[in-house]
Amino acid sequence: MKLLSVKQARSIWLVNLVDLNPRGRNLLFLIPNIVNRYKFSLFPTKPEELDLSKGIKFQLGSFQKNQQFEISIDLTIYNDGLLGDTRSSTEDSDAFLDDFLTYMAEEFDFVSYQNILRSKSYVSELWVQTDKSLNNLNPKLEKFAKKLTSLIEGHSHHPIAFETYGIAFWTNPTITLPPGPFRFERAGEIPFTENRYYSVAPLQTEVHLELLMEFEKILK
Repeated sequence: MKLLSVKQARSIWLVNLVDLNPRGRNLLFLIPNIVNRYKFSLFPTKPEELDLSKGIKFQLGSFQKNQQFEISIDLTIYNDGLLGDTRSSTEDSDAFLDDFLTYMAEEFDFVSYQNILRSKSYVSELWVQTDKSLNNLNPKLEKFAKKLTSLIEGHSHHPIAFETYGIAFWTNPTITLPPGPFRFERAGEIPFTENRYYSVAPLQTEVHLELLMEFEKILK
């Protein structure tokens, strides 16, 4: 399994904003400091954009990952948590949220998040490549795909062939705050010959990659 690129690496930190900001600091007056620190290109400029139920969005920012380079970041703040997005890894997204909340505590008297953070969860979206066919999950799938192909009419001018497109795993949706699904499927509108796949999982980026390596072994 070859990693082509990270589409999105999202860290979700659940924490009540009122507990972080017990003195009720007006977020509108803090925006210039946040924008200046992280170089956000898009950010709220009007009071009506500070709707925590819809999310206060800061986009196209920059975070100093290390001394060598910076990474692109997005931040969304809700009543009950924060989303940190990068296109590198969920580890980097976590590092950014840690830096942001530590800065808010040190500069604006917010409460230290370590004392009130409820939970962390993740969404990892990757583009990967493998030459292993999903039909290998079960030889009956290829037979079924060929049967389906044979039943389609009107394509003699442009022959078609169906293949197994993807596989998904979900939890019971009746549970409270279920994790997102694991999906592995062919990239849309990309020729099958490119062997390009999209995968999403409620995991840290590196764990997601390790799981895909295990999945590839099943396809051999």
